[in-house]
Amino acid sequence: MVSRRGWRTWALIGVLATVVAVPLAAVLVSPTLAVLVLALAVALAGGFRAVAPEDAIPGGRSRTFDVVFLLALAVSLGYLSRWADATSSG
Repeated sequence: MVSRRGWRTWALIGVLATVVAVPLAAVLVSPTLAVLVLALAVALAGGFRAVAPEDAIPGGRSRTFDVVFLLALAVSLGYLSRWADATSSG
């Protein structure tokens, strides 16, 4: 079983990986891919929140609200990613 500190460590690693991966994807590949990476990270955060023990992640909201909100945000970002590169002529 993973300790409370272990859950927090993995959450921090996930956030740091996202902060690095999204800008790199936007600069090196495309803004569309960057938004999709962000959507994937938000979906993973929702899954992480669903399985993490209640006391591992501090928060003032319920677990159900967090999971539903994060998954809805991930779906919305995935849908809107089509227009992430709207200024390009291609």
